[in-house]
Amino acid sequence: MTDRALEGVRVIEFTDEIGSYCGRLLGDLGAEVIKVEPPGGGRERHVGPFITGFEGEPDASLAFWVHNTSKKSVVLDLDLPGAQETARKLALSADIVLEDYPVGYLSARGLGYEQLRSQKPSLVYTSVTGFGQTGPHAGWAYADIVGQAMGGLMTLAGEQSDPPNLIYGRQADVSASIHAAQGTMIALLHAEATGQGQLVDVSAQEAVSISQETAMQTWDFHKKNRTRTGELGALPIRLPGSGTLKTKDGYVLLFIIAPAGKDLPDLVAWMREEGKAGKLDEEPYASLLAKFNMAFLTQLMGNPAEAVTVLQHLGAMNQEIANFFASKTAKEAYEEGQNRQLLVGIVSTPKDLAENTQLRARDWYVTFPEAPAGPAVEFPGPPYRLSETPALIARPPRLGEHTEAVLAAL
Repeated sequence: MTDRALEGVRVIEFTDEIGSYCGRLLGDLGAEVIKVEPPGGGRERHVGPFITGFEGEPDASLAFWVHNTSKKSVVLDLDLPGAQETARKLALSADIVLEDYPVGYLSARGLGYEQLRSQKPSLVYTSVTGFGQTGPHAGWAYADIVGQAMGGLMTLAGEQSDPPNLIYGRQADVSASIHAAQGTMIALLHAEATGQGQLVDVSAQEAVSISQETAMQTWDFHKKNRTRTGELGALPIRLPGSGTLKTKDGYVLLFIIAPAGKDLPDLVAWMREEGKAGKLDEEPYASLLAKFNMAFLTQLMGNPAEAVTVLQHLGAMNQEIANFFASKTAKEAYEEGQNRQLLVGIVSTPKDLAENTQLRARDWYVTFPEAPAGPAVEFPGPPYRLSETPALIARPPRLGEHTEAVLAAL
């Protein structure tokens, strides 16, 4: 048994923004990931925010850090014939080649899949692009916002009155990278078992489209486009015990009517204990709350006459619940709500996550005593736990930090 899951696996990575997180996932699991970068670094090294005092420096981009832990950096100018030959030697020394250049770019430099597999049939070659290697859009321009739009995700994000919304972060790139890592691992298992590598062709548009969940099936079966539902969800009304509510210092999300925790009467009991139940102990609210759950809602939707009667009381019920949570901090509401098995969650800010007692208790954060730039830093840990072959995150590389050592070993 090795100490890390991918110990002994070598990855040569020709990526910038789309596929770099895939390389990080492999590197954190123990693969030797050698990132081949152009002189001066790619786009990702020049995107902020930067470590304070190092603004604009290629080793200080937090955007680069997040997607490039546990890698080595080699600088090569792939437009130069000598560098192309060096890159070719590197690629042929690998178990996996990972790339996200426009379709045909690496092939024109002698580094395409067919060119390399003829010399190394066991090679796994993963290409992560906006639209895949084939089809009429294969060569089209791509950026994360295009992936989110073309994948259908933006049309489902935001309020109904909004235009389509961009999800925060490079979610199309990350989705493509996650699926690329999955496909790469499957291909690697096959190569180890048979000696035959293969091309892993990943399309960001296809990866993002999966995030629509049932939207495409809704069109297939009902010929209806799913639309943005915003905070309220599929029902265009605010239901007691659901939605985002303001607290003294932030927000909490309630979904108490879901069939996964205690129901609304338990929330009212909590409010009553603190003398804040207000109208909810009066009729007609008390009788309604006693039976207000998903089963009741389902029945109500099939009875328009009764629904009209119920709807006129929701405003007052919602206001009493909103007043109760407005009297608490987000942490108080979350912790006591969960103690009572009520589905309450903090709408976490980055500061909340940094101070979260659960994440701290699990030692999720790791420290880089020597950061690529600036002082020692604390960094989010791996998104999974392996008991026998744990992921261990190392700091991102400085630009060209390993060029001399890696090339000397060829």
